[in-house]
Amino acid sequence: MIRILFVLAAAVMAAGCAGAASKSDPEVRIRISNAGAEPLQCRMMFGHWVDRDLGAATRGGGTATGIAVTVQQQPKDGALFVMRDDGERRMMLENILCARPNDWQATVGQIDLAVVRTARPKEVWVSCALPETGGRVACAQPKLWYRAP
Repeated sequence: MIRILFVLAAAVMAAGCAGAASKSDPEVRIRISNAGAEPLQCRMMFGHWVDRDLGAATRGGGTATGIAVTVQQQPKDGALFVMRDDGERRMMLENILCARPNDWQATVGQIDLAVVRTARPKEVWVSCALPETGGRVACAQPKLWYRAP
């Protein structure tokens, strides 16, 4: 009986530690610039309909006009995540979406993060814009750096 309790206690402790980020999980800086004339609102999307506002990107690519966010990457599978505010669990990043702030549903577009997950860069730069002819936000293929510029 004591042996069973010991095994259960060890399993609970291991499960509690599984969500925390490892100091060895590398960081990836994602920079989003707006190449269009209209401001873009961008959001990180996590599982279970959870999102986090990243703010607005106005025209231009400078740090004052763009968006920069740091996420972590699991070495084993390349999955991207940020820690929950309480620091207890990973929030796995599904996507980053950008759109015109006052017309989200009709203009939303996404950043292709597949290459980031497989390449494991240190920094990513991506340029997005709302087409002048209307429609959805279009984002260029991310540019990857393996040393922070």
